[in-house]
Amino acid sequence: MKLQDKVALITGGGSGIGRASALLFAQEGAVIAISDINEESATETAEMVTSAGGSAHVIQGNVATTEGSRAIVGACMTHFGRVDILINSAGVTTRHAPEDATFDEAWDFVMNINLRGTVMMSWFATEEMKKTGGGTVVNLSSIYGLVGRPAAITNGFDPYTHSKGAIIQLTREAGAKFAPDGIRTNCLCPGFVHTNLTQGVRDNPEMQALLESLTPMGRFGEADEIAKAALFLASDDSSYVTGAALSIDGGYVAQ
Repeated sequence: MKLQDKVALITGGGSGIGRASALLFAQEGAVIAISDINEESATETAEMVTSAGGSAHVIQGNVATTEGSRAIVGACMTHFGRVDILINSAGVTTRHAPEDATFDEAWDFVMNINLRGTVMMSWFATEEMKKTGGGTVVNLSSIYGLVGRPAAITNGFDPYTHSKGAIIQLTREAGAKFAPDGIRTNCLCPGFVHTNLTQGVRDNPEMQALLESLTPMGRFGEADEIAKAALFLASDDSSYVTGAALSIDGGYVAQ
Protein backbone atom coordinates (compact mmCIF):
# COMPACT_ATOMS: atom_id res chain seq x y z
CA MET A 1 0.00 0.00 0.00
CA LYS A 2 1.28 3.43 -0.92
CA LEU A 3 0.17 5.26 2.27
CA GLN A 4 0.36 2.57 4.94
CA ASP A 5 -0.22 4.07 8.42
CA LYS A 6 -0.02 7.66 7.17
CA VAL A 7 -2.37 10.28 8.61
CA ALA A 8 -4.08 12.22 5.83
CA LEU A 9 -5.92 15.43 6.71
CA ILE A 10 -8.34 16.37 3.92
CA THR A 11 -10.25 19.65 3.87
CA GLY A 12 -13.42 19.79 1.84
CA GLY A 13 -13.62 16.07 2.52
CA GLY A 14 -17.40 16.01 2.53
CA SER A 15 -17.77 15.93 -1.24
CA GLY A 16 -16.14 15.97 -4.65
CA ILE A 17 -12.39 15.62 -4.95
CA GLY A 18 -11.94 15.65 -1.18
CA ARG A 19 -14.30 12.72 -0.73
CA ALA A 20 -12.79 10.79 -3.62
CA SER A 21 -9.32 11.34 -2.15
CA ALA A 22 -10.44 10.15 1.28
CA LEU A 23 -11.80 6.92 -0.16
CA LEU A 24 -8.74 6.25 -2.32
CA PHE A 25 -6.21 7.15 0.36
CA ALA A 26 -7.94 4.85 2.85
CA GLN A 27 -7.71 2.00 0.32
CA GLU A 28 -3.98 2.70 0.21
CA GLY A 29 -3.60 2.30 3.97
CA ALA A 30 -3.93 5.86 5.30
CA VAL A 31 -6.09 6.84 8.25
CA ILE A 32 -8.19 9.83 7.29
CA ALA A 33 -9.06 13.06 9.10
CA ILE A 34 -12.04 14.37 7.14
CA SER A 35 -12.62 18.08 7.59
CA ASP A 36 -15.55 20.01 6.18
CA ILE A 37 -17.69 22.96 7.21
CA ASN A 38 -20.66 20.64 6.64
CA GLU A 39 -20.41 18.04 9.39
CA GLU A 40 -23.18 15.91 7.88
CA SER A 41 -21.34 15.60 4.57
CA ALA A 42 -18.05 14.84 6.33
CA THR A 43 -19.79 12.15 8.37
CA GLU A 44 -21.17 10.60 5.18
CA THR A 45 -17.64 10.40 3.79
CA ALA A 46 -16.37 8.87 7.02
CA GLU A 47 -19.09 6.23 6.89
CA MET A 48 -18.14 5.43 3.30
CA VAL A 49 -14.50 5.03 4.36
CA THR A 50 -15.28 2.81 7.35
CA SER A 51 -17.80 0.68 5.44
CA ALA A 52 -15.00 -0.08 2.95
CA GLY A 53 -12.76 -1.20 5.81
CA GLY A 54 -10.83 2.03 6.40
CA SER A 55 -10.43 4.34 9.36
CA ALA A 56 -11.73 7.91 9.45
CA HIS A 57 -12.30 10.72 11.92
CA VAL A 58 -14.56 13.73 11.31
CA ILE A 59 -13.37 17.27 12.08
CA GLN A 60 -16.04 19.91 11.51
CA GLY A 61 -14.34 23.22 10.78
CA ASN A 62 -14.07 26.35 8.67
CA VAL A 63 -10.79 27.06 6.88
CA ALA A 64 -11.83 30.64 6.08
CA THR A 65 -10.39 31.97 9.34
CA THR A 66 -7.00 31.62 11.00
CA GLU A 67 -8.54 30.18 14.14
CA GLY A 68 -10.64 27.78 12.12
CA SER A 69 -7.58 26.39 10.34
CA ARG A 70 -5.61 26.23 13.59
CA ALA A 71 -8.44 24.30 15.22
CA ILE A 72 -8.67 21.77 12.39
CA VAL A 73 -4.96 20.95 12.50
CA GLY A 74 -5.08 20.91 16.30
CA ALA A 75 -7.98 18.45 16.29
CA CYS A 76 -6.05 16.18 13.93
CA MET A 77 -3.03 16.30 16.20
CA THR A 78 -5.15 15.59 19.28
CA HIS A 79 -6.79 12.55 17.70
CA PHE A 80 -3.90 11.08 15.69
CA GLY A 81 -0.78 12.73 17.13
CA ARG A 82 0.58 13.67 13.72
CA VAL A 83 -0.29 14.82 10.23
CA ASP A 84 1.66 13.26 7.36
CA ILE A 85 -0.44 14.41 4.40
CA LEU A 86 -2.50 17.56 3.92
CA ILE A 87 -4.93 17.80 1.02
CA ASN A 88 -6.27 21.36 0.66
CA SER A 89 -9.45 20.54 -1.21
CA ALA A 90 -11.90 23.00 0.36
CA GLY A 91 -13.00 25.49 -2.28
CA VAL A 92 -15.86 27.64 -3.57
CA THR A 93 -16.79 29.95 -6.43
CA THR A 94 -18.80 33.17 -6.42
CA ARG A 95 -21.89 31.02 -7.04
CA HIS A 96 -21.59 29.89 -3.43
CA ALA A 97 -21.45 33.42 -1.97
CA PRO A 98 -24.57 34.86 -0.30
CA GLU A 99 -27.08 36.01 -2.92
CA ASP A 100 -27.06 39.60 -1.61
CA ALA A 101 -23.24 39.85 -1.51
CA THR A 102 -21.67 42.87 -3.17
CA PHE A 103 -18.75 42.32 -5.56
CA ASP A 104 -16.13 42.92 -2.88
CA GLU A 105 -18.01 40.79 -0.32
CA ALA A 106 -18.17 37.91 -2.80
CA TRP A 107 -14.47 38.41 -3.62
CA ASP A 108 -13.56 38.21 0.08
CA PHE A 109 -15.77 35.16 0.56
CA VAL A 110 -14.03 33.21 -2.20
CA MET A 111 -10.51 34.35 -1.36
CA ASN A 112 -10.91 33.58 2.35
CA ILE A 113 -11.85 29.97 1.69
CA ASN A 114 -9.78 29.18 -1.39
CA LEU A 115 -6.58 31.10 -0.70
CA ARG A 116 -6.51 32.03 2.97
CA GLY A 117 -7.72 28.56 3.89
CA THR A 118 -4.99 26.92 1.83
CA VAL A 119 -2.31 29.23 3.25
CA MET A 120 -3.31 28.86 6.90
CA MET A 121 -3.91 25.11 6.76
CA SER A 122 -0.48 24.73 5.16
CA TRP A 123 1.08 27.06 7.73
CA PHE A 124 -0.15 25.07 10.71
CA ALA A 125 0.26 21.62 9.17
CA THR A 126 3.84 22.15 8.01
CA GLU A 127 4.84 23.23 11.50
CA GLU A 128 3.66 19.85 12.77
CA MET A 129 5.26 17.99 9.87
CA LYS A 130 8.65 19.51 10.71
CA LYS A 131 8.47 17.90 14.15
CA THR A 132 7.98 14.40 12.72
CA GLY A 133 10.50 14.45 9.89
CA GLY A 134 8.41 15.65 6.98
CA GLY A 135 5.24 15.16 5.02
CA THR A 136 3.41 16.12 1.86
CA VAL A 137 0.99 18.92 1.00
CA VAL A 138 -1.26 18.77 -2.06
CA ASN A 139 -3.05 21.99 -2.93
CA LEU A 140 -6.00 22.26 -5.28
CA SER A 141 -5.56 24.94 -7.90
CA SER A 142 -7.26 24.89 -11.31
CA ILE A 143 -6.61 25.24 -15.02
CA TYR A 144 -7.72 28.82 -14.39
CA GLY A 145 -4.73 29.32 -12.16
CA LEU A 146 -2.64 28.70 -15.28
CA VAL A 147 -4.62 30.42 -18.05
CA GLY A 148 -7.28 33.07 -18.32
CA ARG A 149 -10.91 32.24 -18.79
CA PRO A 150 -12.47 32.76 -22.23
CA ALA A 151 -14.23 36.11 -22.50
CA ALA A 152 -17.59 34.34 -22.79
CA ILE A 153 -17.38 32.97 -19.25
CA THR A 154 -15.72 35.71 -17.21
CA ASN A 155 -16.41 39.26 -16.08
CA GLY A 156 -12.69 39.94 -15.89
CA PHE A 157 -12.61 40.14 -12.10
CA ASP A 158 -13.25 36.60 -10.90
CA PRO A 159 -11.90 35.84 -7.40
CA TYR A 160 -11.93 32.13 -8.19
CA THR A 161 -9.20 32.53 -10.80
CA HIS A 162 -7.34 35.02 -8.60
CA SER A 163 -7.29 32.51 -5.74
CA LYS A 164 -6.22 29.60 -7.92
CA GLY A 165 -3.36 31.54 -9.50
CA ALA A 166 -2.12 32.52 -6.05
CA ILE A 167 -2.25 28.91 -4.89
CA ILE A 168 0.20 27.95 -7.63
CA GLN A 169 2.65 30.60 -6.45
CA LEU A 170 2.20 29.47 -2.84
CA THR A 171 2.96 25.93 -4.00
CA ARG A 172 6.17 26.97 -5.73
CA GLU A 173 7.49 28.94 -2.77
CA ALA A 174 6.50 26.39 -0.13
CA GLY A 175 7.82 23.58 -2.29
CA ALA A 176 11.25 25.17 -2.42
CA LYS A 177 11.33 26.48 1.14
CA PHE A 178 10.37 23.31 2.98
CA ALA A 179 12.14 20.72 0.83
CA PRO A 180 15.10 20.65 3.26
CA ASP A 181 12.62 19.80 6.04
CA GLY A 182 11.41 16.75 4.13
CA ILE A 183 8.13 18.43 3.22
CA ARG A 184 7.01 18.35 -0.39
CA THR A 185 4.33 20.78 -1.57
CA ASN A 186 2.66 20.37 -4.95
CA CYS A 187 -0.66 21.27 -6.51
CA LEU A 188 -3.21 19.89 -8.90
CA CYS A 189 -4.81 21.99 -11.64
CA PRO A 190 -8.02 20.19 -12.58
CA GLY A 191 -10.11 21.06 -15.58
CA PHE A 192 -13.89 20.71 -15.53
CA VAL A 193 -14.88 17.89 -13.17
CA HIS A 194 -18.19 16.38 -12.10
CA THR A 195 -18.37 17.81 -8.56
CA ASN A 196 -20.64 20.11 -6.56
CA LEU A 197 -18.38 22.99 -7.60
CA THR A 198 -19.46 22.68 -11.23
CA GLN A 199 -23.11 21.81 -10.57
CA GLY A 200 -24.32 25.29 -11.46
CA VAL A 201 -22.47 25.13 -14.78
CA ARG A 202 -23.71 21.64 -15.56
CA ASP A 203 -27.30 22.71 -14.89
CA ASN A 204 -26.98 24.86 -18.03
CA PRO A 205 -26.76 22.48 -21.03
CA GLU A 206 -25.44 25.19 -23.34
CA MET A 207 -22.67 26.11 -20.90
CA GLN A 208 -21.71 22.49 -20.35
CA ALA A 209 -21.57 21.93 -24.09
CA LEU A 210 -19.34 24.98 -24.48
CA LEU A 211 -16.92 23.80 -21.81
CA GLU A 212 -16.81 20.30 -23.27
CA SER A 213 -16.05 21.80 -26.67
CA LEU A 214 -13.10 23.67 -25.15
CA THR A 215 -11.66 20.40 -23.81
CA PRO A 216 -9.80 18.24 -26.35
CA MET A 217 -11.01 15.03 -24.72
CA GLY A 218 -14.57 16.34 -25.04
CA ARG A 219 -15.80 15.54 -21.56
CA PHE A 220 -15.73 16.56 -17.91
CA GLY A 221 -13.42 14.64 -15.63
CA GLU A 222 -14.42 12.53 -12.64
CA ALA A 223 -13.43 13.21 -9.05
CA ASP A 224 -11.63 9.89 -8.74
CA GLU A 225 -9.42 10.81 -11.71
CA ILE A 226 -8.20 13.82 -9.75
CA ALA A 227 -7.86 11.77 -6.56
CA LYS A 228 -5.50 9.37 -8.33
CA ALA A 229 -3.23 12.28 -9.19
CA ALA A 230 -3.44 13.49 -5.58
CA LEU A 231 -2.34 10.01 -4.49
CA PHE A 232 0.68 10.24 -6.78
CA LEU A 233 1.73 13.58 -5.24
CA ALA A 234 1.01 12.45 -1.68
CA SER A 235 2.94 9.19 -1.95
CA ASP A 236 6.57 8.26 -2.44
CA ASP A 237 5.83 7.71 -6.12
CA SER A 238 6.52 11.45 -6.47
CA SER A 239 9.50 11.50 -4.11
CA TYR A 240 11.51 13.86 -6.37
CA VAL A 241 8.63 16.26 -7.07
CA THR A 242 8.06 19.50 -5.18
CA GLY A 243 6.80 22.94 -6.13
CA ALA A 244 5.02 21.51 -9.18
CA ALA A 245 1.62 22.26 -10.70
CA LEU A 246 0.10 19.24 -12.45
CA SER A 247 -2.68 19.78 -14.99
CA ILE A 248 -5.41 17.14 -15.12
CA ASP A 249 -7.70 18.69 -17.66
CA GLY A 250 -8.37 16.52 -20.69
CA GLY A 251 -5.84 18.59 -22.64
CA TYR A 252 -7.36 22.01 -21.98
CA VAL A 253 -4.17 23.99 -21.31
CA ALA A 254 -2.22 22.14 -24.01
CA GLN A 255 -4.07 24.02 -26.76
